[in-house]
Amino acid sequence: MKRLAIAGMVVLALACVTCRGLAWAADAGWQPLIVRLEAEGLNRAWLERVFAGPVEYEPSIMARKVDAMVRKQFEPKPAPTKKTLEASNYKYFLTPAAIDSAVRYIRENRAAFERAQREFGPQPELIAAFLLVETKLGTYLGDRDALSVLASLARASDLTQISPFMKTLRGDGDRSTYADWAARDRAEWAYRELAALLRYAAAQKQAPGTIPGSIYGAIGICQFMPSNALRFGVDGDGNGVLDLFTPADAIVSVASYLRGYGWKPGMTPAERDKVVYAYNHSDLYVLAVTTVADRIRARLGSS
Repeated sequence: MKRLAIAGMVVLALACVTCRGLAWAADAGWQPLIVRLEAEGLNRAWLERVFAGPVEYEPSIMARKVDAMVRKQFEPKPAPTKKTLEASNYKYFLTPAAIDSAVRYIRENRAAFERAQREFGPQPELIAAFLLVETKLGTYLGDRDALSVLASLARASDLTQISPFMKTLRGDGDRSTYADWAARDRAEWAYRELAALLRYAAAQKQAPGTIPGSIYGAIGICQFMPSNALRFGVDGDGNGVLDLFTPADAIVSVASYLRGYGWKPGMTPAERDKVVYAYNHSDLYVLAVTTVADRIRARLGSS
């Protein structure tokens, strides 16, 4: 298995972007993040250049994240059922057209799926189910840049910054206390992901602000958080570059991720569901992915 030597490439990439004099300055609001990132070994001049670009601060992103956490904490929902799934936003992925598109994707990328199963174990239908649910097999990669998303989350660590955008506090002290903790916790998480995104971009000699991402900063066809890209990403096509926006790399990387979170042959359904849950902490998501995988397998078997 050929993995990208990310750490070594970061130094080279950062050196390349600091060889010219810099005549820009980042917004003062980003300076605390820049100082922290510099302390972790990232080049200060490069960071100034990155944050002087079109990096937008949107505290509403953290508000949406914390709202979701408050709902999960204070408004628990019953376990999802097939009926719940079919009425949810996941219903598109259950259609014959969507399942057929996944079957075609497996056939078009057979070599990558075979390598993924041979080296890591997960079957093609399970990997394809993730890619279908996450990005419609790479046809929808997010409508935001991951840099602005993660930087905004890392910056919005104070409840006072996000409370004007929140919908779940309702003047409740317990909710506010929890939300304050959640904002600080998620800001630290986002900071780590921001640092990983910058390292991922530097390794590819790519401008960080050009990488599309999801509402919470996941990237690639497989929608990995950047830290998982560094940890589990695999150069699936053997071209010396880890690029999660290419099918081969995304396919094999999903298999690497699943094994890293405990996937093994002969798992019970409950054990399999636990591994899927690690990908997205939602019971409805688990039901969606496993149902889609079952339908892809049935479709493959009947063709």
